Amino acid sequence: MFKVGQKIEIKIDKIITGGDGIGKYGNIVVMVPYSVPGDKLQVSITETKKNFARAEIVSILSPSPYRITPPCPSHFTFHISHCFHCGGCNLQMTDYKNQLELKTAIVQDFFDIKVNKIIPAVNPFRYRNKVQMPVGGKTGNVITGFFHPQSHNIVDIKNCLLQSEKANEIILALRNLINEYKIQPYNEDKRAGILRHIILRQSFAFGEFMIVIVSKTNFIPYMREIVEKITEKFPEVVSVYQNINYEKTNVILGNKNFKLFGRDTIKEKIGETIFEISPSSFFQVNTLQTEKLYEVIKNFCQLKGDENIIDVYSGAGGISLYLAPFCRKITGIEEASSSVSDAIKNAKINNTENVFFIRGNADYILRKIDFADVVILDPPRAGCSQIVLKCLLKIHPQKIIYTSCNPATLSRDVKILFPKYKLIETQPVDMFPQTAHVECVAKLSLGSKFL
Repeated sequence: MFKVGQKIEIKIDKIITGGDGIGKYGNIVVMVPYSVPGDKLQVSITETKKNFARAEIVSILSPSPYRITPPCPSHFTFHISHCFHCGGCNLQMTDYKNQLELKTAIVQDFFDIKVNKIIPAVNPFRYRNKVQMPVGGKTGNVITGFFHPQSHNIVDIKNCLLQSEKANEIILALRNLINEYKIQPYNEDKRAGILRHIILRQSFAFGEFMIVIVSKTNFIPYMREIVEKITEKFPEVVSVYQNINYEKTNVILGNKNFKLFGRDTIKEKIGETIFEISPSSFFQVNTLQTEKLYEVIKNFCQLKGDENIIDVYSGAGGISLYLAPFCRKITGIEEASSSVSDAIKNAKINNTENVFFIRGNADYILRKIDFADVVILDPPRAGCSQIVLKCLLKIHPQKIIYTSCNPATLSRDVKILFPKYKLIETQPVDMFPQTAHVECVAKLSLGSKFL
């Protein structure tokens, strides 16, 4: 068995869920972050378990032909031991074509049927419509950025390659104003200070921005002056909020939002559907890819116009509203009251009359439903509850379209629905380029003997 700190040589065979590369040393699997299949590495053991170990790169003895220099200077750099780096991206060390192949392979590992090739992103960079940056440093020398992996140490980021150039400009200008007026950053250890996070939401369709400043305190000195200057410099900023979070927590937003400037919401568009986005609204972070994702779901449904659809874990109603013109009726089930409010509001904006939203836990709501032609599932990473899956087996819709950001729990739930439901097709969609996250849509069909 290995010892922590022991150095070994290893060849990386594949990438697994989460983005770590793996290779074998004897019979022991070794997981190595920021490695690429084909790399021959010297690594140092950082953790040992009974059947596997974790390690970090010490040196690259022979690089994979797919390894490249990461475009972002804040990405992990192997030649600096324990380097201080951004934890946001973990695949920039390989080219985008190879990223797509790696992600398809990650999904394929969980299924027996052939998985479709992943749908690539329109833009592998500059695609995020939302950024959440913690605030740190010292008064007069505040920094914003992202956390180093497995820590709350902030890596100073002035130009994130995943957000638009204009978004970077706005955040940097806001940060300069915070320093000019000497607003105190929040200190997590001491639970003292004022500013906790800066959130920026962007509409790609309409070119609008919303700023949300998260504070520990009710009062932020010079806030009026800061808002006036940032909105004068950037007329694209049409809404500014202060969110107050008093709690000792990793949750970014508190329960109180106060509008400081402009409109209540910004607008975004997916296909022909308009969405209003508030400070706490859930909305997919890759606007252009969301339309591709929704198109996959629509095509898998094979709608004729007379279907009754149930959308479980419907969130702010994105999928429901996108599918509404193509079916008779669609009912969304969502537990979060704020998301249901957003969904109802967005249905009114789009004059959509065949969509209905129910606030409640899916475990209980589905027990009262005895029929649906199609059921849409889009659960959190943990997947569907056992009760939801049992209810689906009772309702027995002709089709189940299951969208997941976790192929492991998707695979688990598909097996539970078998043999009543057969997995027909699986389509990965790259919603998060430069990271190992992958969205996947599975089409399940009711077996002929159960019709």
